[in-house]
Amino acid sequence: MASDHETGTLDHIAVERIDSNPENPRLNFRQGELEELQESIRQYGVQVPIAVYKKGRRYVLIDGERRWRCSSKLNLKTIPALIQEEPAPLQNLLLMFNIHALREQWDLLTIALKLPTIISLLEDERGKSPTETELSTTTGLSRSVIRRCRLLTDLPKKYQNQLLGELKKPKSKQALSEDFFIEMEKSLKTVMRAMPGVVSDKNRARDCLLKKYKDKVIDNIVDFRKMAKIARAKSVDADADAARTAIQRLLDDPDYSIDEAWNDTVAEAYVERDIVSRIEHLLSKLGEVGRTEIDEDVRDKLEELVQRARAILEADE
Repeated sequence: MASDHETGTLDHIAVERIDSNPENPRLNFRQGELEELQESIRQYGVQVPIAVYKKGRRYVLIDGERRWRCSSKLNLKTIPALIQEEPAPLQNLLLMFNIHALREQWDLLTIALKLPTIISLLEDERGKSPTETELSTTTGLSRSVIRRCRLLTDLPKKYQNQLLGELKKPKSKQALSEDFFIEMEKSLKTVMRAMPGVVSDKNRARDCLLKKYKDKVIDNIVDFRKMAKIARAKSVDADADAARTAIQRLLDDPDYSIDEAWNDTVAEAYVERDIVSRIEHLLSKLGEVGRTEIDEDVRDKLEELVQRARAILEADE
């Protein structure tokens, strides 16, 4: 076998001459996934060639890090590889995204941590910061994924490291998830926008909410959406002062849950707004019925609705 390999060829390369790509967003390789692939390679060999580019006398991975890691673990001497030209820094990063970023096993945080570098390289190349749409087109990520990524990249390093530690564990053993931090950050942003000054120390607020989640005081990350709705109490004509007090208590009292704050402040107001919305929709539909004959079942339900509405109105007099 030749000691060197030409660009554009498919050949077998010494496993020990290959290095991982420093721009690969993927940081975590869970043991269970590697063991399953390793057993497959032990039995059948590497069925799909990896992709690399030449760097001096060595090679850098573009695609196939798990296959390469497993081959190294099995002490294989060579691995089939497609040799490509060395990409420019931006092209290298975008190759990583376009090849890998949408694969199911990837953690969102590992993608998010590379976005600032991509944005910086695009700024250098184009002379201006890319729009969200341009970033989406360039990376292959949807705009909603980019927005979720930015919530993670805006987290202080302390929380990113905490999350990275969790992501190294099997899914079943993770106490915290990316979705937890995303929902918490969205909620805190709404609170700070709707109630200026109520969050005096954002990290202290994060720590309080984290502890509540670990202690099961908050038992569902979707509850953070209720916290955001409490902060928007004015929008449903609820008591804004009571809502502000509840939010402050949520960020101070370790035993006060979001559900308790919800029921103490805006639960009834949001129910009433929902009823209004549904009544408006029903009135619109009734307008479409007009004077035509209606089904007996519809008539019965309308009569029941009239009776219930009359009872509520009379009780309120």
